[in-house]
Amino acid sequence: MNRFLTTIVVYSLVSSGAMVAQQTTPQGSSAGEFRKVGAAGAQFLKIGVGARANGMAGAFSAIANDLSALFYNNAGIVDIGGYMGSFSYTQWFGGYSHNFIAGVVPIAERYRAALSVTSFTSGPIPLTTVQDENRLNTTYSITDVAIGGTFAGQLTDQFSFGVTLKYVQNGIGGMSASGILADVGTMYRFRGVRLGFSISNLGPQMQFSGGDLNFRTDLYRELQYQQIDASYLVNPFNAPISLKAGLAADLTSELLGLYESDPNLGINQEREHRWLLALDFETLSDVPEQLAVGTEYTWRDLLSIRAGYRYNQSVFGLSGGIGLRYIGSGFEGMLDYSIQPTSTLGIVNRFSLTVRLD
Repeated sequence: MNRFLTTIVVYSLVSSGAMVAQQTTPQGSSAGEFRKVGAAGAQFLKIGVGARANGMAGAFSAIANDLSALFYNNAGIVDIGGYMGSFSYTQWFGGYSHNFIAGVVPIAERYRAALSVTSFTSGPIPLTTVQDENRLNTTYSITDVAIGGTFAGQLTDQFSFGVTLKYVQNGIGGMSASGILADVGTMYRFRGVRLGFSISNLGPQMQFSGGDLNFRTDLYRELQYQQIDASYLVNPFNAPISLKAGLAADLTSELLGLYESDPNLGINQEREHRWLLALDFETLSDVPEQLAVGTEYTWRDLLSIRAGYRYNQSVFGLSGGIGLRYIGSGFEGMLDYSIQPTSTLGIVNRFSLTVRLD
């Protein structure tokens, strides 16, 4: 019993970056009397993907024009021309790592299909109990995986949509919980401004099962040799539902009056200077609402500098990043890096490599 409880507590803290655990007063919504902390599992689904988006503090649901859109707003992948593949690595807390790999292919002119795999792993962890700090010299590991398939389409020049179905599995030692979840996103473009809306992780509850829940115990303490098979009872849990609403503008398009010929905000148009400003509001089922502000300046589609800040978040606030792009004949490569310092848990570094073929 000690091993199971200890593992669950440590896993929840590490995977969510859970300084929110300091909040001791219950509250059911940010405007009510009960706090939502601890109301959902599968916390790795809340970890942002892509160094570019995280360099802007996650204010990306209205920009969403690369493969990290599969996390922030899947409707945005219709802006991707040709074939694109991307890999992101995140150095998380406590020796954990977070990886994201994805690819997209065009279907006709206005539709796209994408596949993504997200993993969150711990590596080997020594198996301990309260009574024994190194029990049997054995280890266990935490491995969480989400495999998603996405279909997105552009219905008009202004409006696009995206739908994702994903298989999610949480694994802790000899236990696992799995389920099918869905993401839905929309994007609207109008005169140099983009509006993005998405809702993520919709689906039924999940519940742990597996051999680590089974044990043998005495039927009565006085009868030590009459043991029976038993198992721990576990409760089902919800995935962390996230609703994002974003607003983005290309300030150089506005200043130069380019929006009339560039309804897609100019984010894919080559020019010497491009300056994006984005705002994201996110409400979640298990923590208070958050607000993110991010900006990106790009010079000659070669060098990008990014910065952002996330409000009402107890772990992450300020973030920044840099990106390099190479454009050749029928080929485009992008290398991005972001850094997110925290108040107590250290620094999170992210690296992303993206390749696009016409």
